[in-house]
Amino acid sequence: MKNPFLNLSSNENLVTNSKYLRKNDIFLSLRGGAKYLTNDQADLAKHVFLDSSENIDLPKASKIKDLNSSYLKWIDEYFQIDHSYFNNLFITGTNGKTTTLSFLSQILENNGIKHASSGTLGTFINEQKIFNNELTTEEPVFIRNLMSKCFRTGIKNIIFEASSIGVDKNRLQGLKINHAIFTNISRDHLDYHGSLQNYINAKFKLVSNAKVKTVAVNFDDEIISSQLKKICSMKTFKISSRDNKSDIFFKVLKSFEDGNIEFLVETPWGKFQAASKIESKFNLYNLFLTLPYYQFINDDCEDFFAKVQNLSLPFGRLSKTEKENVYIDYAHTPKALESVCKCLSKKKKNKLIIVFGAGGERDKGKRALMGEVADRYCEKIYITSDNPRNEDPQQISNMIVEGIEGSDKICMELDRSRAIKNAINELSEGDILLIAGKGHENKQIIGDACLDFSDYEEVKKCIL
Repeated sequence: MKNPFLNLSSNENLVTNSKYLRKNDIFLSLRGGAKYLTNDQADLAKHVFLDSSENIDLPKASKIKDLNSSYLKWIDEYFQIDHSYFNNLFITGTNGKTTTLSFLSQILENNGIKHASSGTLGTFINEQKIFNNELTTEEPVFIRNLMSKCFRTGIKNIIFEASSIGVDKNRLQGLKINHAIFTNISRDHLDYHGSLQNYINAKFKLVSNAKVKTVAVNFDDEIISSQLKKICSMKTFKISSRDNKSDIFFKVLKSFEDGNIEFLVETPWGKFQAASKIESKFNLYNLFLTLPYYQFINDDCEDFFAKVQNLSLPFGRLSKTEKENVYIDYAHTPKALESVCKCLSKKKKNKLIIVFGAGGERDKGKRALMGEVADRYCEKIYITSDNPRNEDPQQISNMIVEGIEGSDKICMELDRSRAIKNAINELSEGDILLIAGKGHENKQIIGDACLDFSDYEEVKKCIL
């Protein structure tokens, strides 16, 4: 069949997610997506393409045979996308994807290297945000729109966060997996995958069916190091602080109270000593994982290390607030929570206090494990709500409590705003407060309602 999109004017904005639909966009109804359009959304669309199997009556619509099976080929042709033009990097792992992307983006920007990125914090061309994403790994049509913009502006380097669900749902279908990074792997999204092994398999599916130019892995991560045979790559770079025979070996020389870390790193391209204000050792892994990709596209590690001293942590990742000794972090898995608590426990001069909860309708098995982590590192634990959705917040909190032995530490306050306020009011000299779980998020999902809520704004209210 002839490509129906070739009849469109050039550079139309094609959309498959009704939430992204703007005036005069072209909506592609994939897998029956048009049935979710409200009347107002349908009016916004310039045109709607339906698969011929759909029985939906819309005024500005036409039915296309084999739309669901052929749309990617047609879109690539419409946008004239040459996939060999791009240096695509895909960052996957349980924790650290956003920080890894942010570090690399900052270094590229500071060295004048054009790039684009798409992940949890949004879609950017260079460091300029152009879209707030709904998904960590977006749908194929969204990605083609971005690639088209990049091609028109001469951008070859695109960095993507690749979630396990995004990989499993084939959102990266048709893309060239040129380069990949594995940050770390621990339990997450088991409500979707069903088992840890299925989750691991989804992660490594990213690099199992393609000859990837470079893959950088955290070799000190037990799960990743046990799965290396699944990687199909021209070169796999092992990053380690334990094995001095790894491709990139680093050690911390000194940590400072202001978050600066001085380090020495040995690479295939030479030895480098520098310092960066990135708060924790685990962020050094995130930083050095980006080095093989940077070297591939720029061939100059000197430039890379010249800019690390200017790095800042992304929004919602070990972020300091306007209130002294109050930190906000996105940690919502046991491993992430442990990494952050371990880092902050070294900074405390008195108590470490935590405010956190666990998401509703998500992996229930991690709740007690997160309670165990809080119990191990914190002297006071405020258990509260974190996107309970349609679950009972009290039941979620009770599951967290099952992992805590020191019941005298616990303060259960399901109103997250009140929990933050109470924790701040309790702070004494030398205490540190960690507000965990939401990070950059500005919504709280309760039932089917998505309400405005920001941990940052709640902290601000307490200091006015």
